[in-house]
This record gives sequence, C-alpha cells and structure tokens, in this order.
Amino acid sequence: VVVLEEQAAYDAKQLALAHKAKGNAAYKKRDFDAALKHYDDAIAADPSDVTYRNNKCAVHFEKKDYAAVLEEGKEAIRVGREHRADYELVHKIYVRMGKAKQKQGDLAGAIEEFNNAQVEHRDKATERIIKNLEMDMKKAKTAAYIDPEKAVASKEEGNAKFREGKFAESIPHYEEAMKRDPKNPAYPNNLAAALTKLGNFAAAKQACEKALDLDPKYVKAIAKKGDLEMLMKEYHKAIESYKKGLAIEPANAACKQGLVKVQHAINTSGTDTERAQHAMADPEIQALLQDPVVRDVINNLSGGDQMAGQRAMNDPTMRAKIEKLIASGVLQTK
Repeated sequence: VVVLEEQAAYDAKQLALAHKAKGNAAYKKRDFDAALKHYDDAIAADPSDVTYRNNKCAVHFEKKDYAAVLEEGKEAIRVGREHRADYELVHKIYVRMGKAKQKQGDLAGAIEEFNNAQVEHRDKATERIIKNLEMDMKKAKTAAYIDPEKAVASKEEGNAKFREGKFAESIPHYEEAMKRDPKNPAYPNNLAAALTKLGNFAAAKQACEKALDLDPKYVKAIAKKGDLEMLMKEYHKAIESYKKGLAIEPANAACKQGLVKVQHAINTSGTDTERAQHAMADPEIQALLQDPVVRDVINNLSGGDQMAGQRAMNDPTMRAKIEKLIASGVLQTK
C-alpha cells in the first residue's frame, strides 16, 4: 500500500510538472488564458506545491489584474505555510504582491509586502526597492502638502510675530511657509532674518543659501548673506556677496552700503587673530596660501622685490587674490 501511495504521489507530481511546462509555453506566447488553465491543472494534480500558484500570480500581473495577483498570492502563502514551502519561494510571492500594490498606487501596502518578503529571505534588490519606495512616499507626501495660498498666510503670521519682536515665534511660521511652497525663495530669506535677530548667524546663512539655491539672482538673499558674513567676520566672503549682488542690480542700496561697511571694517580692524584663524579654515583661503605664485607675490610685497610685487598687483586676477587674503585677515597691511 505504501509503495502504491508513493507511486501515486510521484505520478501526480510528474503530471503537475507536465501541466506547468505547458503553462510556461503558453505564458511565453502570451496566451495567458491557456497558461492559467494549465497552472490550474497543475495545482489540481499537486495542490501542495505553491510554485504553480506563484506562476498564476505572474500571469495575473502580466494581465494587469493586480487584485487577482493579491488574491492568488495570499492563497499561495497560506498553502506554503501549511506545507512548509521554501522561504525564498515565499519571498518571491510577497515581492510580486508588493509590485501589484505598487501598480495600484498603494505605496504603503507595497512596502509592507516587501518587508514581509525580507522576513522570509533577505536580498539586496528588495532592500533597494523598499528604500526607493520610501523616498517616493516622502516626495508624494511633500507634494501633497504644497499649498501656496497657505504659505502666504503662514508668512504673514510670521511677519506679524517678527514685527512684534517675537523672533523665535516667527520661525515656525516661516518654516511652515517653506513646506507649503518650497520653491519660493522669499520664505527661507524671511527665516534668515529671524535667525539673524536671534544671533544664530550660521543657520541664517544656510537659510540664505537655500533661498539662493532656488533663485541664484535673488539679490535680497545675496545682500543678507553678505550682512551675515560681515557679522561672522568673513569679510572676504562678504565682499564677494555684495559685488555679486551689484552685478545683478547695480543700484541695489543694501549691497552698496554693505560694501562700504565691509571695506571700512577691513581698514579699521587692525590685527584680528580670531578672524584670521577663522579664515584659515576656509578651503579657498588655504588654496590661495598654497599657491606658489601667490606666495611669491606676498614675499615680494613683504620686503622682497617690491617692484616685482607691484607689477604682479597690476594683474586684476592676482590683485583680487591678494585683496581676498587681506579681507580675510590672513594678510595684514602696514
């Protein structure tokens, strides 16, 4: 009796495999209805093997019948659990269900299925899919939150707090405006103004840079950035900012006044060790000091060949480099 049962089980598996082969051939020809019939016959012959249900999931996916993928997938996993199916095969079923939910636009559901797949059998490809989906969800959430009208309302609330001198209370309103309209450079510039009032110059400068990422020609942000660089004693950077603003708007009062102030600060600051040390951390200043031609000019101007130094200063590019070092406080004038 045992032998007969084993033979019957073997014959059933062979029959199922034969139906699967026919189903695969039909699938390759994109004759999906025929493929489904053969896979159903395979399941009837050997209902314990979830491979055939997984094959059906593949057919339903190609037919774009994603609801059927999910229904068949759930049944495949149930049967798989019952018959201790291979973990990697169960992983594949979960992955296909995840892709079906992704096609349905259910990103959260898709991530859940992909995570289920990773519990069964971890692989890097699925890990990448999860990370990309999480990024897509974050982008979709950000996009859904955008509302320029609400951004204006938040900005006005921030401005009201700012006018009252409640600078810290204005910040959340400006940040909300940025979330509601992330492409408007005025809002990070407003944030920079509030942060400046609180003495958080580094964060304020970052907000200005955010505004300038959105609009490189936004002179209000350029001038504010120059003001912050003045406050941070980054005079060489402040000069660049003000000049950049004036190149865009030659009559801009803030940039004109800023340039006058920074030149006065350089001329009256004398020896400022703190400013010089801060400048030495600037990669641009470091590069200038390591430039052998610049070093040669500095040596000549400092008591070497004065005539050669002066000739070098007639070159606008070299003059700009030396003036930058002077503005940074690294190079002192007598």
